[in-house]
Amino acid sequence: MPIAEDSPTLDVLERLSAATERMTFDSLLRQLGLPEGVLRGRLRSLVDRGWVHAAPDDSYTIGVGALRPGSAYLVTDRTVRIAGPLMAQLRDRLSEAVRLVRLDPPGIVCIASREAPHDSAGSAVGRRMPAYVSASGKAILAWLPRERVVQLLDLGVEAHTIDSVVDRAALFQELAETRARGWAYERGQFLPGVGCVAVAVPGTTDAISVGVPLARLTDDHATEIAANLIRTTEELGEALRR
Repeated sequence: MPIAEDSPTLDVLERLSAATERMTFDSLLRQLGLPEGVLRGRLRSLVDRGWVHAAPDDSYTIGVGALRPGSAYLVTDRTVRIAGPLMAQLRDRLSEAVRLVRLDPPGIVCIASREAPHDSAGSAVGRRMPAYVSASGKAILAWLPRERVVQLLDLGVEAHTIDSVVDRAALFQELAETRARGWAYERGQFLPGVGCVAVAVPGTTDAISVGVPLARLTDDHATEIAANLIRTTEELGEALRR
């Protein structure tokens, strides 16, 4: 049976997938605001499916069984299939990790990834991020109608690092600069010590990005990455129109 988008089950899975470590039952209870009995029932169902793993200390994490529905989605997604070889080529040219993300309001989610040998972050597939603070999100938001961006920002904006831009006027200025330049660029706004360059895929609400430690993300390297990203996203956009 498919899970409704507003179901408590999906809420539980999203919280666990976004967590960097196990979440206790009490923590889930506080964050989700569900009745204790409802949450216990949802967790039992997810554990039985193998989608969630329960530890003896009453903490929970995403289980390996959750790969099944996610993999089924990715296998049938045309953009992911076509983008794969192009992302691999881009990774090989730049020797940097490459991500494909999609707008999934109020944030973005990584739907494909090609890792670089020196990339210590590992696969980001399935990771959710705020659109307003990441280069990928800014690349997508830059081409949305202003009223749509306002709707997304009204859902909440918070700083993730000391470099995060959260002032609304400053955010819209960044989006204007992204449109004029053709690519989004942020330095340490989402992750301390990491910068990112991203370009939207024409005709979609997807973007391809390259994240690089700030120690080696010079302006010249960012410009090189952007030129390669523009070429890759144009190829992908053209392939999707066929």
